[in-house]
Amino acid sequence: MNTSTPTATSTAISAPATTPSSVSRRPRSRTRAVVLASAVAGLVLLGASACGGGGRTDPDTKDPKPLPSPTTTKQEMSERNLGYTWPLKTDHGTAECREGDQAVFTVPNGTTYALNERARQAGYRDIGAVRASGDDGDKVSLGSLLSRTMKLCQLAR
Repeated sequence: MNTSTPTATSTAISAPATTPSSVSRRPRSRTRAVVLASAVAGLVLLGASACGGGGRTDPDTKDPKPLPSPTTTKQEMSERNLGYTWPLKTDHGTAECREGDQAVFTVPNGTTYALNERARQAGYRDIGAVRASGDDGDKVSLGSLLSRTMKLCQLAR
């Protein structure tokens, strides 16, 4: 008859061994992801604030009509589509994505303006001449118009 009693070490379930480096990697990679996400969010907010003011409190269109899904790299847009966020003095025109992700906007008189840096570098006129001012006196952000125009670039790919 075996009279020995089991010891705690013989019956305990041992946990998998971890090294200090494997333990520290998880929090460090999570921390890096949080820091990266925070930095990206900060840049987006900085970019949005650099684009101009928030809009107008009394545009001609108070109930915007949504844009249809684009089918080509050109799309007619107007204040009726963007309402409070319409950034231009003219009430309509054509947004277009041209070669190399050049976002441009053509006003009714036929003049084409750059909406992004690629279009400016290609020689299109600066859109500042036709940008509207918001109630605070700052230029209305091009964000909503530019983001819709960049969606047209996705169709070109």
